[in-house]
Amino acid sequence: MSGKKSKQIRKLSEQFVVTWLKTMLVDEEQKKVTVNNYKKYLPEDTHFYANNKLMVSAYTPRWFGSLIKKVLKTKKLKDITYSDVS
Repeated sequence: MSGKKSKQIRKLSEQFVVTWLKTMLVDEEQKKVTVNNYKKYLPEDTHFYANNKLMVSAYTPRWFGSLIKKVLKTKKLKDITYSDVS
């Protein structure tokens, strides 16, 4: 995968994290969440260890990125929406 496409996937995954966070928060807090500050609302642990494996935590940018890559097999990047990966 090219660096350009990887960058687009990372950017889209950050937008999906913000979208997911806004569904979990009350209206007052939703307005405060942006792509620039979403990390303060997420836990610091991005991975967890289970069944002798190190696994990616759910609803992190990396987790959304892996889901986007799976959907890319059937759709173009610009056509992928939050509902396609959730």
